[in-house]
Amino acid sequence: MNSNVSGGAYALTVLAPIDPEREQALREYLGGLTHDNSPLGDFPGTHFGRWVILEDFVTADGQSRGEQLSCHYLLFTSCFDGPLTPYLEAVSRQRDAQFIWDHCVGFQAASDSADLVRYLLHNQIDTGFFVAAYPNANLGRVRRSLLLRDRVIDFAIRAQTMLPAEQRRVFAAEFGF
Repeated sequence: MNSNVSGGAYALTVLAPIDPEREQALREYLGGLTHDNSPLGDFPGTHFGRWVILEDFVTADGQSRGEQLSCHYLLFTSCFDGPLTPYLEAVSRQRDAQFIWDHCVGFQAASDSADLVRYLLHNQIDTGFFVAAYPNANLGRVRRSLLLRDRVIDFAIRAQTMLPAEQRRVFAAEFGF
């Protein structure tokens, strides 16, 4: 059993050391990303994704020993419509992805996207426990379901002032029943 897979969804975790001389530029770039300009929207089938710069581990009370990172790391997590290889190939063709990981030790952006695929696989760590919210629904189905939910909520609000016969008629017309 693969701990990275839940139904048709895949959980990717990549941990890559950041080049200390390039860290500030990476922080500025990632800090400038918004919902509207994130390259994650161009990664096909991505339900959720994020980049986080890890400076150190937090030692919890009762932990047997503390651990220190030797450098800062770029953590990338993504939940997407599997399988892994086609997703990584699509990600690696994105100029922004090449730019982001170019700030990490051991990778230099190149025209050959296969280099980034190999780099990400080399720095991948298995997900310890993964449960997808919708394991058997691809991104398109999730989006269609959310749109339908919004339509039903809108109808429910409008229907509060309708008589039952009108509710049935409008519901049947709007939802095909």
